[in-house]
Amino acid sequence: MEKETEEKEKLVEGKEKEEDKIFAEHKLDEQALKDLERKERELEELFDKMKVTTPGTPLRQALDDISKAGLGGLIVIGNSNNVTKIISGGFKINCDFSSQKLVELCKMDGAIILSDKLDKIVYCNTLLLPEASVETVETGMRHIAAERTAKQTGRLVIAISQKRKTISLYFKNIKYTLRSSEEILSKAVETVRMLEKHREILNELLTNLNILEFTNLTNLNDIVLPIQRIEIMSRIVEIIKKYITELGVEGNLVKILVKEMVKDLDVERTLLIKDYSRNWEFTRTSLTTLTLDELTEVDNITRALLYSSPSDTVVSRGYRLLSKTSLKKDIIKLIINHFKTLQDVLNAKQDKIIEVIGKKDTIKFSKEISSIREQALLGKKI
Repeated sequence: MEKETEEKEKLVEGKEKEEDKIFAEHKLDEQALKDLERKERELEELFDKMKVTTPGTPLRQALDDISKAGLGGLIVIGNSNNVTKIISGGFKINCDFSSQKLVELCKMDGAIILSDKLDKIVYCNTLLLPEASVETVETGMRHIAAERTAKQTGRLVIAISQKRKTISLYFKNIKYTLRSSEEILSKAVETVRMLEKHREILNELLTNLNILEFTNLTNLNDIVLPIQRIEIMSRIVEIIKKYITELGVEGNLVKILVKEMVKDLDVERTLLIKDYSRNWEFTRTSLTTLTLDELTEVDNITRALLYSSPSDTVVSRGYRLLSKTSLKKDIIKLIINHFKTLQDVLNAKQDKIIEVIGKKDTIKFSKEISSIREQALLGKKI
């Protein structure tokens, strides 16, 4: 008896060491992760601030008119102290904002400073003098000044190229070039079609997974593929969100279509990871760092789940399927903590479940899980 116990302990210890080794091999580069988070945060801030430049807004009307007229322009949004410190000369006019006035003032060479609320044109024909030590990758004087000013002040700066007729936004370390509504809408519709196709494939994968989980025939590939598809869809949604932001009011229909397509997507991802990952927090973080190209390689998903080989055994904890019932999250957690795996829950006798969650919830659970099992085995979406 003691020998058997000792052997079991050795097996458990060996498994823990193996998992620790896998975790160590795939430990994320903390600095790379911080840089990625910073870039994502700055990009989110930019897309929030650029709402004032979307089609249908007075500022966008002015920007389009300036570009079409073959004029150049350098516009800073916000007249805080760190902006006024780097301007020289020009005129403080402090007049009410209008798109027509902005177009006329861009006929002069200097920069224009707008108020934070875009209700005033504060300065015009002024010179921007950001620190020369601020790094820049631009070449033209207007765009060099725009990039340095954005980095130094943290303000949104707009540069309109007279020759190329392009409108560039600068914010902190990010540069973004505005496009026409027609071009954005065309790309948005095309991307939505791609998202729709991925959703259809995901639905098929999840329907198949439901059957496999109830029949205890799941392998690692059956888990990796839906997670891969969900992550790809998430990346596509982020692209579409940028299109929607750029489209402004013209993107409302696209927003409704996307919202319907990604319904419950985050929930499915979370429950799949909680069911199968060997370290939930690591997997969730690791998956967010993978690029679209990296997501096409299933080995990257496998490693993110902390499995070393496609032949590794997988066992569902049961969060995903049990969440299809009307049981509350804390009750589901009690069941899983007690029985450990989905199969143990499904094979448990009713009196054993009653001991954990009580008679009332057990009767309700038994009826619901039987109905869900029947629908799943018939290949229906649950």
